[in-house]
Amino acid sequence: MVPKMPDSYLTAGCFCLYSPDREERNGYGRKQMQLKEEKMKIEKKVLNDALRILGKMVCQTSPVEVFRGVRFVGTPGDVLAVVTDGVEQVSLRIDAEVEGVVDFLVEYRMLREMVRTARGGKIELEGRKVEYPAQEAVPVDATVAELPVEFTDLLASAAPIINRNEPRAVLQGVNLSKDGITVTDGKQLLNLPCSLTLKESITIPFPLALLAARLHDAGTLATWTNGNSQLFQIKIGDFTWSGKAPSGNYPNWKQVIPTGNALDYSITFHEPVQVIDFLKTVPDHEPYHGIELNVTPDGVSVIPTDYPDMHLETTVDHIGALPRAVLVLNKYILLRMLQQGYTKFGAHSDGRIPVVAEGGYGRYLAMPIHILPKHQPQKEEKKMETTENKVVESNDPVPAASPLEELCCNVEELRSKLKHLLDESGLLIRKVKEVTLLQKQKEREFIQTRRRLERIKMAM
Repeated sequence: MVPKMPDSYLTAGCFCLYSPDREERNGYGRKQMQLKEEKMKIEKKVLNDALRILGKMVCQTSPVEVFRGVRFVGTPGDVLAVVTDGVEQVSLRIDAEVEGVVDFLVEYRMLREMVRTARGGKIELEGRKVEYPAQEAVPVDATVAELPVEFTDLLASAAPIINRNEPRAVLQGVNLSKDGITVTDGKQLLNLPCSLTLKESITIPFPLALLAARLHDAGTLATWTNGNSQLFQIKIGDFTWSGKAPSGNYPNWKQVIPTGNALDYSITFHEPVQVIDFLKTVPDHEPYHGIELNVTPDGVSVIPTDYPDMHLETTVDHIGALPRAVLVLNKYILLRMLQQGYTKFGAHSDGRIPVVAEGGYGRYLAMPIHILPKHQPQKEEKKMETTENKVVESNDPVPAASPLEELCCNVEELRSKLKHLLDESGLLIRKVKEVTLLQKQKEREFIQTRRRLERIKMAM
């Protein structure tokens, strides 16, 4: 008796006997076709330059394969190298030799090893096609703004101010608006004018890959919304970066900029290089790294608050009122201001208003530091004056610190300690995650190796 056969095995006027072995062999053949490796040739220098940029986004410890690798996709003359972390995606058009359509993935670690060990000028890459997450296309109604040639240079000037360990994700990014590029870490703020025709501001994540690309071309910025998410795409030459804006609202930075007559005096440095060289010799001292700028009739005395034996006398132009309080700034903020060309400082004589530095490309704001003495002066002992028939006691009045200033100092020290603990806890959390991911990866490799050994034993 002929066994009943599935309809899928009946063809036009003929049939074939159903065979489970044949079905298994056909399925194995189809899988082998899916896993067929594709090849591509690329110059060693071109690949190395591409990995320098793409490596800023690759997650080498991720358990997800596509997050650890680089995807090569395209046709002859138009090949893209693509990386993603699941939220952002960077693609770079590269020069490579391919035959037909290619679409395969190679782990970043393997690519770095190939570049390191390759002896010839060209490297042949092999990989296999994987299911890659789709990237949302720019909609027709998206807002598109032109980016000037100096856009990446402005980002490079603003990047050192950003605190990448800041708990608030929105402060780890760069705010783009019609008023230009703005960054802040809560203690300092930099606004660089840049003509962007945006309907509303958008905060992009820290542009690590874009800074590594070192581009000096004009480009475009496209922004749009999808539900509650604000998306963007930056395209400059062969470089394309797309992703989602960090959650949260960027602080209203305009309200902290002093207006009107809020600043009643200014000082302009004539020899900023001399001050820069001096600041580089000042040792660090946590948590403030304070530098006093004492206005004198001859100029300004630059004195580290924690090392009063060190000082520098420099000439300045002083305009306006005489300061009633000594202006104290963070050493690294002051150093960065002078290095970027900000030599004119506007301040208030009471030292309670942000300092506005000018002379560079934009406006650089910094909060002055208020440091109180750690030990209050003790009252002098009563002095006794003995005369013929009387004893005279005298107490010299000793100025005491204001309770409000003591409170502010204690609050500032507490904030500094809490921030330090938060940074340490964040570092420990990242280390734990890395160890966990590495352990999971080793477990998967162990399971895969065991399965291979079992298949080999079955084949023997």
